[in-house]
Amino acid sequence: MDESLYEKIFEMASKENATYVDIRDEDSLYTSIEVIDGKVQTSSAGSEAGIGIRLLKDGVLGFAYGSKEHYKDVFLMALSAQKTSKKLSDDKVELASVDVVKDKVVIKQKKPAQDVSFEEKMKLVLDTDKQLRDDENKIKSTRLFYTDVLRRQTLATSEGTLIYEERPYTNFYMMPTARKGTETNQGMGRAGHVGGYELFDNVDVVKRAEETKMRTIRGLEAKPIKPGKYPVVLDGSLNFVFAHEAAGHSAEADFIRTAGVLRGKLNKRLAPSFVNLIDDGTLEYVPGYKSRTFGFMRYDDEGVAVERTEIIKDGILETYLTDRSNATHFNLRPTGNCRAEYYSSFPIVRMRNTYLEASKGQDLSEDEILELVKNGALLKRAGGGQVDPIRGTFNFGVAEVYEVKNGEISDMRRATTLTGNTLETLGKLLGISNKMTDPSANTGFCGKDGQRAPTGTGGGWCAVKVMTIGG
Repeated sequence: MDESLYEKIFEMASKENATYVDIRDEDSLYTSIEVIDGKVQTSSAGSEAGIGIRLLKDGVLGFAYGSKEHYKDVFLMALSAQKTSKKLSDDKVELASVDVVKDKVVIKQKKPAQDVSFEEKMKLVLDTDKQLRDDENKIKSTRLFYTDVLRRQTLATSEGTLIYEERPYTNFYMMPTARKGTETNQGMGRAGHVGGYELFDNVDVVKRAEETKMRTIRGLEAKPIKPGKYPVVLDGSLNFVFAHEAAGHSAEADFIRTAGVLRGKLNKRLAPSFVNLIDDGTLEYVPGYKSRTFGFMRYDDEGVAVERTEIIKDGILETYLTDRSNATHFNLRPTGNCRAEYYSSFPIVRMRNTYLEASKGQDLSEDEILELVKNGALLKRAGGGQVDPIRGTFNFGVAEVYEVKNGEISDMRRATTLTGNTLETLGKLLGISNKMTDPSANTGFCGKDGQRAPTGTGGGWCAVKVMTIGG
């Protein structure tokens, strides 16, 4: 903390009649390693340091960033940005009232990643690459990516909030590709958490790599499923991806101000009464697992304490995800969803841990979920996809497909796609299991407005009356 510097900036802002100022002072450490086909493609380690200043004057925000040493120049650039924005926009910003907070938050690493040598991290990645190979050479290519980040930030506001936070992330992706003739199948395995290198004590990476390899090979050898409309079961990863991509983005208040399928639908029924759409920054651990969820934090980047936000409660749209300005615009509470990738990024509304959950006493077992579908498909391990939150349409990749016959899991089928409409899918939910899946295997980086934010967790299985598979 550099409180004397912050006070100097606040004094400058007061002389310019700014009504609010916040400063994000960051000095973060990172490591990243990428290996493709057993060869190191990129490897780097370093720090990212500087300040971001956001000020409010005459109902208009200005933002700029730079080095602490040149804080006067950074402030003047933020003021210049505010003046330019005032000329271009008639929209007036008013920040919702929040509690003044003074706190120091250090999320512990049992084995700090910053104390582990670069050589040991490199060995982990290269050894895992070897584990992804098979004796019959069915795996033709591999790509692995390791990263660890220690985010160290102080947030100081002219209202009196002063929060210092250390939040560590460790994450590991493995992507083998099997090929036979012209046919290919790409697999995906993940291991990640909010924490340090103890991740690899909690997660058996050798086992996870072996499972990823075998799933990839089996998926190549499986027959394709006939495209069409099916009753489906979504596993925990697809629960997470649907909740985040299709439903969650549609509930972000900064987006809804201009468009979106959920605009104008507050307090209206969107789903059956047992359905809840949750975005929870307070969810640290999932019962039965040792790794923290990837969306866990204490405060957002406006200093608002995070919460368990029930976007949809018992089928009714209760709230949007908000920052302070959009909370005022919609006459809602700030939900602690304002986040920025770096000090150099303007903070915007972002998700944390997002998933579908059944209402109390209405959750089902996985066997009961399969019985609801009876004859259809079990879809597992979500891949990438596209979402149009204006029209409410989505298209996801699905790495594993299994036929469901008479409520039992049957033959595996080849990877496919899943398409649908957000509101239609919410309305066709038949049941949800609250048995959440391993959060270390469900980590992601959500992209929005050129920024990436760590998001995560995996929900329970869901049954849907009908969805379109394979186009």
